[in-house]
Amino acid sequence: MRILIAFVTLAVLTSCGYGEHERVLRSLTGMEQVARSLGPGDDPLTGPRRVGEAEFQAIYRVGDRVHFQVGEAGPGVDPHGYVWSPGRAPVDDSGPSVASSFEHLQGPWYRWSDSY
Repeated sequence: MRILIAFVTLAVLTSCGYGEHERVLRSLTGMEQVARSLGPGDDPLTGPRRVGEAEFQAIYRVGDRVHFQVGEAGPGVDPHGYVWSPGRAPVDDSGPSVASSFEHLQGPWYRWSDSY
């Protein structure tokens, strides 16, 4: 019975993104190197891209922030991921049809999600 409970607990934690979040936390140094290398006029990095232990569908700059998008945004799926914002805490500066939220992780790193 204990094995079953441990398996169910692990499955729930993994399905809720716990594994992804831990991989991102272990990848922050590599992610910062990528973020610093993206200039204001650079094209976004699209398609599956591994940085450290984490995989992202797109990496792009918006002003002074660099977004690391997890998963693809499609019908019924809002974009989400992580943001590197070294100068200041990010604020929701999106348009009226989008609500962006940011949760501080550590240093210049934030968890981000958009809601349409």
